[in-house]
Amino acid sequence: MKQTQWVIFLTCFLILPETSFAAVKLGQSCALTGPTAFLGTEMRQGAKTYFDHHATDVTLMTKDDGYEPDRCRVNTEAFLHDGVQALFGYVGTPTSVIASPLANEQKTVFFGALTGAGFLSDAAKNPYSFALRASYDAEVENMIRHLHEDLGVKKVSLFVQRDSFGLAGVSAAVKALEKIKGIEIAPQALPIPAEGSSPEEWDNFWNSVPNYKRNTVSVGSAVRQVRGNGAEAVILIGTHRPCALAINQWHKMGFNVPMVNLSFVGSTALAARLKDNSNVYISQVVPNPWSDELAIVKQYHEDIGDSSKYDFVSLEGYIAASIIHHALQSVQGDLTSDALKKSFESMSNYDAGGVKVSFSPDDHRGLDEVYLTKIEKSGNDIKFVYIDKLPKKEK
Repeated sequence: MKQTQWVIFLTCFLILPETSFAAVKLGQSCALTGPTAFLGTEMRQGAKTYFDHHATDVTLMTKDDGYEPDRCRVNTEAFLHDGVQALFGYVGTPTSVIASPLANEQKTVFFGALTGAGFLSDAAKNPYSFALRASYDAEVENMIRHLHEDLGVKKVSLFVQRDSFGLAGVSAAVKALEKIKGIEIAPQALPIPAEGSSPEEWDNFWNSVPNYKRNTVSVGSAVRQVRGNGAEAVILIGTHRPCALAINQWHKMGFNVPMVNLSFVGSTALAARLKDNSNVYISQVVPNPWSDELAIVKQYHEDIGDSSKYDFVSLEGYIAASIIHHALQSVQGDLTSDALKKSFESMSNYDAGGVKVSFSPDDHRGLDEVYLTKIEKSGNDIKFVYIDKLPKKEK
């Protein structure tokens, strides 16, 4: 080959993109304002940090939905109309309940939502939806098992958000009690109404469960209901503001039983609002954001830069971004929805820097690991300690 031909060949090779696509647009609807803005802001920041450092060919377009389903629907329809390659990093169950069916109707991948709701990993019903984090079923079962086996708790109360998020928590608790004998919910919740049930049936169900309305802090009635039913522990299925207010009120009443929060609560925001963190625990679905033992967390530290910005939610967003980037890079041929779907389904035991992720055509949930943490707070200094067993009595 002549020298000029080599120059032409090498020049063409060097300007080829790493993948078969030039640029990718991802649509994200989440709360950037309102009571749940902490979660949306952190999820976006973690994902954007990854994309800015490692995937400049990916553009994350974010719209604010205030954690309200109707606004999420408008945002999602706009993203789909604009032809995004995937919907990514949504925040919450009630918003994902709206967005996921829209994505599946348009055969657009819906990935990495900040929710453990089971429907997202149901490959038969939602073939284009993929869940990264462990399910709420796994989290709640782990909570109840620890409460019963570590502490001998026989009666636990639920405190839940009155919507599909809270419903997922109640359903998870019911399923867990079918496996774990010797513990019960107090007060006993009525059976979950079937699809298509009347508003009266739903009202009767919700009245049997201590609850509060989404995006409010109207928790007084539920706080009193929990306090008066003889519960030995409380499982909280909610966000940081109402959960912190409820815990603070219970402590003021002298009610100091173990209180275990679902991961969606927003751990650092919850801890900052607590006046007393004794007997307060939080379930987690990601490794310790402050420990650099894992390669993905070390990379997260380097990219975030400021250690005061480390957080469970932003780390989840960061990991989710790295996974979808890997799936995009693994696409063979043109980047279509079906090609991206196939790329996810071919991801078996993928090592994402110490976090093993697996999907398959029949299983659209990538991670199953759940952890339990307790809060250690000294002045403004807040730490989260990963624990293997609930202590019988805190010092």
